[in-house]
Amino acid sequence: MARRLPITQTDKDVHPTVLALGQKMAIFGIDESIARLEATLLAFKKVIESYTTPPGNTLARHLTPHVLNPQIEYLSACRPMCFSMGNAIRWLKLQVSKIDPDVPDFEAKKLLCASIDAFIQERIEVADVVITEKAADCIHDKMTVLVYGRNSLVEAALLLAHSMGKKFNIIIIDDPSDLKGQGLATKLIEKGIRVTYSGDFGALQSHVELADIIFFGAEGMFSNGALYGRAGTCDVAIAAKDHGKRVYTLCETINITDRVSTDSLTYNEIHPDYCSGKSFRLLYDTTPSDYLSIVVTEISSAQPTSVSYLLRKLEDSN
Repeated sequence: MARRLPITQTDKDVHPTVLALGQKMAIFGIDESIARLEATLLAFKKVIESYTTPPGNTLARHLTPHVLNPQIEYLSACRPMCFSMGNAIRWLKLQVSKIDPDVPDFEAKKLLCASIDAFIQERIEVADVVITEKAADCIHDKMTVLVYGRNSLVEAALLLAHSMGKKFNIIIIDDPSDLKGQGLATKLIEKGIRVTYSGDFGALQSHVELADIIFFGAEGMFSNGALYGRAGTCDVAIAAKDHGKRVYTLCETINITDRVSTDSLTYNEIHPDYCSGKSFRLLYDTTPSDYLSIVVTEISSAQPTSVSYLLRKLEDSN
């Protein structure tokens, strides 16, 4: 569960930028997994830039255990890490371990910062552009697209399809405990897109029946093809399956984990505002691959069961 740590309880080695980031994550000021990932990498870049190797040590051996690890532990204490953050941190530690001990600090830090910039560009920025274009191509004139809540990738795909001159309708089903879909509805209406908004699941079956396709944004994907998404995602997916509707999941490959999950309790977070001694609310749920049609990534659009193949392909390329 996310929690705000008092400054007095934080490690003295936590960088001010990371300190501020952790507090922001704890109050969900940065919420989506990919946004948390980018903010974390940029914060770590500042940590590296301000780092100086102590006498008698080498950057490759000192930076990770004595500098990076306190930052990671602090962020994990503020809020459980998302899969993309875990994947990126493992990658960053590997880059640090590869630094030649004979390379001067200045050059080593410059190399690491350049690697972080390239990672952000390739695995986040370019990935999002490719996924957005692929998703927009799936939308055709006179279609009705149903979405759940608000997700940046889904939003970008809808806006891109609209900018291409496509005429379509949007149905937004919102989480009554969150209502972020209201912001999406407002933005789409301002662009001239016809929107039907529902603030709860009361008319879920009838809305799904009207839809041609369903778009989900993923907080993560398990290697068995299950979707880790906002609580309520699975309910929408089950309704879509019952009505024979195609469900598209938009997900960057950095959000794919080698873990396997078949339920919503194995990996999850408790909502800090809905937790008492008698009950609690989960932030996410797990949607089995059987309820998903296509997973759209920057590498390919494939069946959910092919996620493990994408993961192996990424590992081989790295």
